Amino acid sequence: MVKLCVFDMDGLLLDSERYLYLNTELEISKKLGFPLSEEFFKSLMGGSWDVYPDRIVEHAGKDFPIEEYMNLLFKRIDEIVDYETIPLRPGAIEMLNYCRQNNIKMAIATSTLKDTALKCLKNCGIYDYFDYIVTGDMVEKGKPDPEIFLKAIKHFNIDIQDALVFEDGHNGSLAAANGNCRLVIVEDLAYISKQDKEYAEVNLDSLMDAIDYIRRENETTSSI
Repeated sequence: MVKLCVFDMDGLLLDSERYLYLNTELEISKKLGFPLSEEFFKSLMGGSWDVYPDRIVEHAGKDFPIEEYMNLLFKRIDEIVDYETIPLRPGAIEMLNYCRQNNIKMAIATSTLKDTALKCLKNCGIYDYFDYIVTGDMVEKGKPDPEIFLKAIKHFNIDIQDALVFEDGHNGSLAAANGNCRLVIVEDLAYISKQDKEYAEVNLDSLMDAIDYIRRENETTSSI
């Protein structure tokens, strides 16, 4: 039975991979004279900010002005988060309402830093849905390490098999697999590997489809 849903945030609940990060990354790298590809930035989605600068330098070379890039990136992200509302992904609010109405606990497990994550959730009006929130600066190891998901599940003191992890990208999917968590993939922009899809219990087009998936499992389990 599904008693807990653990959601990634960016690209799963919020359209932030596109609206907040990708467009900004492309714009700033081009502005600095080192235009990086959309495919490269997609490969970074969902990973830890601790390794993000190193990944860029490894890819673009030591001449890449990483300090200036990071300063401009975080400045622009802060501006968007402070003054704009990031759109929700299709089915997000319906999924959250379904969980609330059926007494299914909800947690966020996001690589995004705490201040940014909380602002995004509050601006979108969904902060109060969540019983627990784990952010990238609350763990020692970021995705694809499973720490963030295991920390969220442990908080509720339930069996790991009663929790579903929802992810849209490779780093998060790999983290779920590394932690032996049940995984549901809802793809967006981020790279997803064939192995991720094979590990996941199901690959869905939107969170609306997840409602039926959980309903079927819980109805079957409750009737046994």
